[in-house]
This record gives sequence, structure tokens and C-alpha cells, in this order.
Amino acid sequence: MTALTVRSIEHAYRIFLPTFPDEVIVSGGGARNHTLMAMLAERLSPAYLTTSQNYGLDIEAKEAVAFAVLAYETWHKRSGNIPAATGASRAVMLGNITY
Repeated sequence: MTALTVRSIEHAYRIFLPTFPDEVIVSGGGARNHTLMAMLAERLSPAYLTTSQNYGLDIEAKEAVAFAVLAYETWHKRSGNIPAATGASRAVMLGNITY
């Protein structure tokens, strides 16, 4: 399953990104999986593989941070989606503020 995951990530990068990345930042539980990280480093070479921890973001905190960013955008009445990335027909504010 680890090999399938790594191949799927590599395939998506090569097919869907306009250029292959110079750096890949991993977060979440997979960043603690030494086998996964070694296989990613090999398959995504020459991209530099690192974790969000190296940028001051705990690898377990990405979901909390993502929701905080979406809340911030909603609070400021700005859209929280990117139609080109999500396939949405337009940019919209996500969520609402309830008093």
C-alpha cells in the first residue's frame, strides 16, 4: 500500500502540475512513516523532500491550520475556494459567521 501511495503521488505530480516541484512538504501522519518518506524521496527526486515541521508547523496541525485560514477568510468576507483547483463554477465565501 505504501508503494501504491507513493506511485499515485508521483503520477499526480507528473500529470497535473505544470512543472515538477523543486520541493515537496509533507505533513500529517505519513510524515512519521520512515518507509513512506524514503520512498517519496526516491520517487520524487530531484525534489527536496521535507516536512511542515521544518517550517514551524507541527505535522499533525495541518487540518486545524486549514480551518483557521478558512475562518479568517470568511471573517474578512473573502472567498475561500480556488475554482481552478476545485472545479467550482465561481469563487465563494465558505461558511458563515453566526452571532
